[in-house]
Amino acid sequence: MATHITCHLPTDEFALHEALNSISDLSLTCERIVALGDKTATPLLRFHGSDLSSLESALEADPTVDGFEVLTRVQDEALCHVRWNSRVCLLVRMLTATEGLVLSGAATQRQWTFRLLFSTRDALSRLDEFCTKHNLSLDVSSVETWDGNGPDPLGLTADQYEALVTAYKHGYFKVPREIVLDELAVEMEISHQALSERLRRGHDTLVQRVLHPTTTEPQEEVPTDEETETTETSSLVSSRLSTVNLD
Repeated sequence: MATHITCHLPTDEFALHEALNSISDLSLTCERIVALGDKTATPLLRFHGSDLSSLESALEADPTVDGFEVLTRVQDEALCHVRWNSRVCLLVRMLTATEGLVLSGAATQRQWTFRLLFSTRDALSRLDEFCTKHNLSLDVSSVETWDGNGPDPLGLTADQYEALVTAYKHGYFKVPREIVLDELAVEMEISHQALSERLRRGHDTLVQRVLHPTTTEPQEEVPTDEETETTETSSLVSSRLSTVNLD
């Protein structure tokens, strides 16, 4: 059973506390959704604020930052690559070792907010145990579960959900990838084109729902030339999805 959570962590227990608090009204969002595995991804962060003239000096002085590069700056926004120090890298690796998939991240002067996906409830329990052991003040503000029946809280179709979870389990999102798209398609017994479409549409839905929430209902899959979807087929997929072993 998939579990989606929204959780919060104080900035002084994670990263960029000094930088965020050195500039009035400074905040940030993670620009892209990244599946974090055993290697820490270099974050691409979009900073927001009414006056970003001192952003570079704030990042240079922040002890959780080993290096950075400002890629673009437009009015009250700046897009930056940031390299974490070893403590933050270790913390991220240990957090993601609980099998959590990071869907989105954002931060204000007070706290970081993450949207995480866990394939099982046990994985969520391991995250709680890890935070308790290391005295991290993780605050979970919402928990949603989905067993493959009915609408997914994130707006994914059953096919999109199965494709994303299977790709994650087989290391498709890791750097470097542990499986290529053709091999993954064979594993799922669908065509390369069908899998590519499901992953692309699934990513599009996650970005829209998590980073730019709307009230739009989830869109149905558009059949490829190699697939003709019917009501019966959709029902069979939902039934099969509810029995997929996510452990």
